Amino acid sequence: MVFSLRAPATLVCLWLASSCGGASTADALIGPEGGVVSHDDGVTLTVPPGALLTTRQIVIRPSSEDLSSGGYKQVGSAYLFEPRDLEFKIPAELTFSGDASKPVVLLKPDKRVIAYSGADDRAVGYIGSLGLAALAEGGDPVATVDEPKLARTPAEVDLNAAFVDVATLKVTPDGSTALDLGFTAYAPAGMSATQLNGEGTAYCGFKLGMINGASITGGCSSGLTTATIGLSAPQAIAEVVPFLIGTVAEPVIVEVQVGSGDLAVSAGYFAFRSSPCYRVSCSGHGACDQTSGAAVCVCDPGYAPSEVELGCDCVPQCDDRQCGGDSCGGSCGNCDNNTHTCNNESGQCDPLPPPEPMTSEPMTDPGTSTTSDDTTTTSDDTTTTSDDTTTTGESSGESGSSSTG
Repeated sequence: MVFSLRAPATLVCLWLASSCGGASTADALIGPEGGVVSHDDGVTLTVPPGALLTTRQIVIRPSSEDLSSGGYKQVGSAYLFEPRDLEFKIPAELTFSGDASKPVVLLKPDKRVIAYSGADDRAVGYIGSLGLAALAEGGDPVATVDEPKLARTPAEVDLNAAFVDVATLKVTPDGSTALDLGFTAYAPAGMSATQLNGEGTAYCGFKLGMINGASITGGCSSGLTTATIGLSAPQAIAEVVPFLIGTVAEPVIVEVQVGSGDLAVSAGYFAFRSSPCYRVSCSGHGACDQTSGAAVCVCDPGYAPSEVELGCDCVPQCDDRQCGGDSCGGSCGNCDNNTHTCNNESGQCDPLPPPEPMTSEPMTDPGTSTTSDDTTTTSDDTTTTSDDTTTTGESSGESGSSSTG
């Protein structure tokens, strides 16, 4: 399936009569059905159906800016396209009718100039946002993308040959030791409110995974690149994996930009999608199976496929159990604590053992203590010791006799 960027001839163009000739301003109201806004100087922006979710006014006005960068030399005047915060769900086609050798379209949406060379015989660029634009000629890429094989225009992308879950990028720099890599995703079907590239960013839909021949020195936080790499070999080989784009079951078109400093070059486009089981963890209690073409969770014992989302839910194990845990953090019941106790292993309420009978001990005269062998008996005022015995009667003041055998 290949989608076309040629929009129908829906056009609402309001020409402002306050100025004329090269200083004129052109604008048009363009909505979800697409449309065209064209300037008298031969500058035309064609917005395909589905590229916008709401109707917006797009204005083209001449500018005195010079967008020449690197080996790209501006030809003629630059033009400002507004509003500058506008982003397209599908790339819009921007063309210039002027004469130039090796025609190129230069676009400066923010701090960096992007060079587009989508065709040999005309100046055309497929842009995802607005800004300053100009016709240019000459120039050379800062690097060559050796893999994947990129389509020159979005319409030439083969969606049936989409990369699944991960794409491999091989890039060879042209004398640079550092490169900026940018990946921007577009939905061919359009009309989608999904933030494929991350909300408020332009290059955060993807990130680099494993990389050889280079090191990752920066990420998408600057808003100008997906990643910055420092080269340590003649060619860098890196995995391109989803980041903020999430899971995309239907193929998306991904633009590859390679840059250095203030200049980036649009190298081309490839298709990408997610497999049915991509990022499906089955709640950590099973494995995802996609042999049927759809994701299905094969759950571990004690778990069953969730009815709410793609995952595995714990199944309470309370068969033949009266009490104790249900294996899912819940309870199978409680016992009458006055008569039974729960056997957590069997899950049964076992009767409490009968109470032990009370026992009585013989009464002992608190004033008397007896010790075998050498025995001391005290009763009121008398102490008697066996073997060597001494008897003292304190009340009479008498002392008995002592004998040794």
